[in-house]
Amino acid sequence: MKTPNAFAQFRILLANGIKSELSDLERLISPLLFALTILILFAFAVGEVEPDMRIKLFVAEVFLTTFLALQISFSRVFEPARTDKVFDLLRTYPVSYNAWFLAKYVLVVMLGLSVALPTIFIGAIMNGKALANVSIWGIIPVTVLAVAGLSALGVLLAAITMKAQSRQILYPLLYFPMTAPVLLSAIQVSVTYLEKGIFNSDSKAWFLLLASFDVIYVTLGVLLFSELVDDSQ
Repeated sequence: MKTPNAFAQFRILLANGIKSELSDLERLISPLLFALTILILFAFAVGEVEPDMRIKLFVAEVFLTTFLALQISFSRVFEPARTDKVFDLLRTYPVSYNAWFLAKYVLVVMLGLSVALPTIFIGAIMNGKALANVSIWGIIPVTVLAVAGLSALGVLLAAITMKAQSRQILYPLLYFPMTAPVLLSAIQVSVTYLEKGIFNSDSKAWFLLLASFDVIYVTLGVLLFSELVDDSQ
C-alpha cells in the first residue's frame, strides 16, 4: 500500500481532529460559555468607566479570554496520543512529523479563533458606546496573529511536557513567560488602533514584532517537533 505524502497526511490528521471535536458538542459549547462568563464578569465587576478605559478593558477581555480558552485546547490536543500510545505506534508507520505537528497546530488555531472571534463581537456589543467611532474589524488580523503565535508555542510545549512526570508544573513555567512578547505586542497594537482609529507607526512596529514571534514559534515547532517525538519514544 502506497504511503500518503506529507500533505495528504496533514489533511487526514486535520480532518480526524476536526471530526473528533465536532463529535462532542460539549467541547465546542464549553469554551463559548466560558468566554461569555468572562465578559459578564468584567461588565459587572468594572461598571461604568471612562471610554478610554473601556477600550483597554475590551482588549483585556478579548485576549484574556482567548489565552485561557487556548489552555483547554492544549490540555486535550495530545490526550488521545498519550492515552492510546500513538507515539509508540509511530515507529511502525512512516508518518510525517511535520504533517502531524501542523495538523495539531491548525486545529488549535481553529479552536482558538472559534472562541476569540465571538468574544470580539460580543464584547463589542457590550462596550458599544466606547467603540462607536472605530471599526473592530481592524483588530481581527491582530487576534489571528496572536492566536497563531500562542498556538504554535502551546503545541510545541505540550509535546515537550506530555510525558513529563510533573507536566502540570513544568508546562506553565515554560509557557507563560514565553507568551509575553506575543500578548504584549497584540495588546499594544489593539489598544493603539482602537484609541486612534488607524494603524500608526507605533502600532505597525508592534504588529511586525507580533508577526516575527509567530514566525519564530512556528519555525521552532516544525524544526523541533520530530526530535521531541523521537525522544518521547
